[in-house]
Amino acid sequence: MEPAIEPVILANSKFSIDLLKVFCKGNTDNVLFSPLSISSALGLVLLGAEGETADQMYKALHFGKMNIIYHDLYEALYKGGRNRSLKLVNRMFGESTLNFYDDFLDECEEWCFASMRNIDFKTKPDAAREKINTWVKKNTGDQIENLLDQGGVSKDTSLSLISLVYFKEDWGKSFTPVATNKDKRVKWPMMNRNDDFNVGTIPHRQHLLPTEARILEIPYAKNDLSMLIILPNKKDGIQELVESITYEKLLEWTEPDNMILFKNMDVEIPIFKLQVTYDLKDPLEALGIKDLFSDKCDLSGMGPGPFKNFSGMHLSAVEVDKTGTEIWGGSGGEVKKKSFAHSYKSTESFVADHPFLFFIRHNPTKSIIFWGRFNPESDPQSRADRTTV
Repeated sequence: MEPAIEPVILANSKFSIDLLKVFCKGNTDNVLFSPLSISSALGLVLLGAEGETADQMYKALHFGKMNIIYHDLYEALYKGGRNRSLKLVNRMFGESTLNFYDDFLDECEEWCFASMRNIDFKTKPDAAREKINTWVKKNTGDQIENLLDQGGVSKDTSLSLISLVYFKEDWGKSFTPVATNKDKRVKWPMMNRNDDFNVGTIPHRQHLLPTEARILEIPYAKNDLSMLIILPNKKDGIQELVESITYEKLLEWTEPDNMILFKNMDVEIPIFKLQVTYDLKDPLEALGIKDLFSDKCDLSGMGPGPFKNFSGMHLSAVEVDKTGTEIWGGSGGEVKKKSFAHSYKSTESFVADHPFLFFIRHNPTKSIIFWGRFNPESDPQSRADRTTV
């Protein structure tokens, strides 16, 4: 791994856990977001932030005082043609009467793989909203038609930040749908696979303590991406699990010494589809980024301004089925198994029939691309799978 991207990965990992705690706090909703997409989009804003606004963003994003360059990380993620299944797009729409410094615009392209577009919020806010929605629709293959609702921007809007991410990949081996759910509380259909899986424990095996949760790794076909499911032993243990997670603990839980290869293990997980839209104002304010959304906002590094009424939206949509995973966000053959010190012929099973956490990781860089919380007991017909926050 290139040393230049290590600070980006570290910052993104810590930020991702902070966001997970905010999104999960005080509710039982299904959760889905791309920390990489959100942090890189905010990195774009940070290029033009000054004073206390910049200080708050540096702290919340775990950047310290260093300039974070996403360009190198994106290249690592896309290496080997990965861009066919993973796509990250960030764009900032700026009020057309405002001037932006050329240096700022150049840095957006160079550091964040992002771009700025001028748009008329001041005299045609609804037309501006429609243009943004058209851009989103085009960049999501017509999957997302109306990201911004009526009133999503106004004549006072000066900047609107949109982050999108798309991911689609097949499992190494397909799952088989389960005919009926044994547990009537589970309202989502389930699928099963008997195969060799890496499984870790919480706490780490070396501590010789009772297991509180297990971690299952399901690799995708090309093996450089995996979905990891963290399933608490207690049916109602999800909030306790969320509150206990730190960056250091997550590293410990997923290190090779804690992941054991179980042979012929029965795994049963839900088939599910979620779409979640977040207005980033409240979550980011909860992490200490307060001035960005107030009259104190200092984005003087972007241009002479004035910049006010900043808005940021993030949308993620995931579909997990028997063949693989497809995610929109703003989402065959044998698999080479990792060689670990221990492997066992399994008498265990892994049944995700109660609330769990999951994340999708780029294995070569250990970058977390998506985080989620899913409740198999939630109602598929309710708006829980189409949450707007």
